[in-house]
Amino acid sequence: MAGLQISGRPEHIIISTSTALVPAEPRPAPVVHDVNGYYARLGVAPTATKREIREAYQALDGQSDVELTEILRVLINRERRAAYDRKPPGSTFIDRAAVDTILRQAAIHAARENAEFGTGRTARDIIETLAEETGNPVLHFLASGSADGFDDGGTRDRHPSSDPPAAWPYSYLLLASTCDDVDRMARWREGLAQALAGRGCTHFAVGFHAVSDQPFIVERGLGIPVVFLHEEAMVTGELITAAATAVVA
Repeated sequence: MAGLQISGRPEHIIISTSTALVPAEPRPAPVVHDVNGYYARLGVAPTATKREIREAYQALDGQSDVELTEILRVLINRERRAAYDRKPPGSTFIDRAAVDTILRQAAIHAARENAEFGTGRTARDIIETLAEETGNPVLHFLASGSADGFDDGGTRDRHPSSDPPAAWPYSYLLLASTCDDVDRMARWREGLAQALAGRGCTHFAVGFHAVSDQPFIVERGLGIPVVFLHEEAMVTGELITAAATAVVA
């Protein structure tokens, strides 16, 4: 077909042609290296929701386990979980257990320094000095959240993304058009999927066109119907219904 191009996410062109393959989430889950073994310790996947994490915590009697309780504090908090999920392999996520170890080592260092020089430094003094020298404040998180409560970040029960998702992760077709309005294309695709679900059409593709003034055109030369939205047309319920009717006509 002359002037036809693949745009958006070409590696996902097949997904965009089948309503049966639309995933539950708008994009694949990010790769998580589970550097401290949090998810493994709870026995859940990195994509687990907060509810699933709480249920796993309760099933393991986490209330009586300091380590599991710290894991729960991190994974139900949106910002801390996202920071944990971004950690590269081979690194360590600094949590309370890690800082407790650092405090113990700093206390030993302070005791030796005090005995040698007659000073009165504490473990925190040692750590603050190191933070000033290295620019890495390892105690900053001690002031974040209540030691007795659980801060869930006030978000809905879903896995937090470590980086913002694209507006639409799939590809679409361009026919004599260069339109890149993926938000509008996503609404077009979603509306058609719903309208065609009960009409026996489970495979189709979508795209933008500028070959005429028609608000949409249906092409069948690729083996499945391709429903092109005019690059300047707005997505409305009436237009979706008309296009769906034309697809199955």
